[in-house]
Amino acid sequence: MQISSESKNLAELLPITGNVGYVIPEYQRNYSWREEQIEQLFNDIATEDLGYYVGNLLVTNHGDSAELCDVIDGQQRLTTLSLFLLAIWECLNNWPASLPEGESLPNNVIEDMAGLKRDIRRQLLNENTNQPRICLLETDRGIYNAMLGVMVGKTQGKWGNRSLPKRYHFIYNLFNDRAHFATPQAIDNYYKKLVSATTLKISVPDLSEAFTVFSSLNSKGLPLTLVDLLKGEFLAAAGKINEDHATAVERWTTFSGIFSEDESGDPNTTLTTQFLTNNFDAFESDGKQSITKSKALKKYQQLITEHYRQGENYLQTLIDRASIFARIARIGDNSYPDEQIDDKLQSLSKLESSQAYPLLLFLFCNAEKLQITNNLCSILDNLIKFYVRRNITLVPKSSNIRARMLNLIHTIKDKNLTGHDVNACILAELKEMSESDDRFANAICNDGIYDKNAKTTRFVLIDLERNLPGNNLINKGNPDTFDEYIKKNQPRWTIEHILPEGPLPDYWKDAISPDDREQAESVQRKYVHLIGNLTLSPYNANLKQLPFMDEKHPSREEDNYTKSKRDFKEHGTYVGLRECLRLNASIPAPSERIEEKTSWSIADIIRRTKWFKDRIMERYAFPNDDEA
Repeated sequence: MQISSESKNLAELLPITGNVGYVIPEYQRNYSWREEQIEQLFNDIATEDLGYYVGNLLVTNHGDSAELCDVIDGQQRLTTLSLFLLAIWECLNNWPASLPEGESLPNNVIEDMAGLKRDIRRQLLNENTNQPRICLLETDRGIYNAMLGVMVGKTQGKWGNRSLPKRYHFIYNLFNDRAHFATPQAIDNYYKKLVSATTLKISVPDLSEAFTVFSSLNSKGLPLTLVDLLKGEFLAAAGKINEDHATAVERWTTFSGIFSEDESGDPNTTLTTQFLTNNFDAFESDGKQSITKSKALKKYQQLITEHYRQGENYLQTLIDRASIFARIARIGDNSYPDEQIDDKLQSLSKLESSQAYPLLLFLFCNAEKLQITNNLCSILDNLIKFYVRRNITLVPKSSNIRARMLNLIHTIKDKNLTGHDVNACILAELKEMSESDDRFANAICNDGIYDKNAKTTRFVLIDLERNLPGNNLINKGNPDTFDEYIKKNQPRWTIEHILPEGPLPDYWKDAISPDDREQAESVQRKYVHLIGNLTLSPYNANLKQLPFMDEKHPSREEDNYTKSKRDFKEHGTYVGLRECLRLNASIPAPSERIEEKTSWSIADIIRRTKWFKDRIMERYAFPNDDEA
């Protein structure tokens, strides 16, 4: 990689002579610095010594020009520094008119101001063309150019609520503050610090190498992503299939909009990058190793060239695939039209199954070609079973799963498998990766699964509650709310430890270690996270360290009772361990009734864990090969 770097101050980056210029490529973001970022840079320059380092400027060649550069990283800062210069010019230009009537500036000050204004104009405008040295994106360019036009006698326009002029107005007010800049000399002093501000200018020969460099830089600005850079590649390639620029931009907007998670419409670049790497692994890779982000740009540059040379609108291909990926990865409000399949995809998303995304993307995009439309539910069921078993046993390692999923894609392709054979191939691979039933059972009975994977534990509890036989609280008047969230990251139903976590009150120490309270903490650590000690409750925050049952203050006829976990009551309804959940039916032993059970012991946890083991083994058993 050919990289050159040199320290440059602003006076060298924006010289008063020559044709040096900077182009902001189309894949970049519009000007988006916030006021606090601007003010921080303003204050840093004011308070630090001459030559203060403000950050990196990463550039690559702009075509064959020796004097123009494309700005890959640092454009937000460079634009802000140019706006500082413009604000200084305007403040000096308006200074005489702001003086009280009858006052004037000394001639030498007026001459100094005129010289400084002349230098700033030449720094911001090419002396030969009167065009700005910095060429912003089209949406900002017209405003920026008009703002700079004031230096050559043009009138400022009105731009409403646009971000760039709003930020410039903020900058102008910083310099127009007479409390800090009481005289033109004070502004001149700031100017000297400004043009001495130092940047490390890093030059690389092409875009792919620039991506590798800037992704590792500790920049103070808004770093570019793989997504930003590929935008420019697609817009440039559109012309090869005679697609006009406006249509290409609209198509890119459609693509990026798929990955928006809120009303702003801004794409989540992490999700977009995740799709691009999964798309490459599923359709473009000829190996078993996943592509890295640092290599993705160069690979996609090659792909874009190849596909567009063949007349294929590859961006539209990605739009079609991304629409399916958004359903698989549960992005925003995207859902699969088939409710049964959508429910299973939602289940997979709760099991941290992203290693399977390339396989799922490949299968769903090619469902008709592979003749597996009627097999998708079965394939998803087997993946759910695999991930439940994997997340409880922790075998195989997460890092190994993706390679095995990619191997499945290549096997299906190489053997031209279709229909039932695809399903059977996937099932065989999932079985081979999974631990045996004996080891699965041992992990359930002897290991705390909550502290291994709380999300999977919650999924299993809810799944069993919905599918076990017997009565529960769900009906038309009381619908299923197990998946509801009170607010982001706060589910309505959470996991309740019957024997509580954390410091134990004496009554719990006596319950689990009646002969020696000193041993209670050790006993608690061993058994507290076993699934036999767990249930679901919307009242987890209320139950906490309460006793199982309070014999001194038993529940009577009161509508609200808060003395014990068993009898916790709200508005006359039991909402503690006596809540009508199928899971709670196993809290008492077969010979007991919940309302008569007065204690919770280690023997109860072991008994109930074995009960859970039988139900989990049955629920998540792989089908026989002939049932695939």
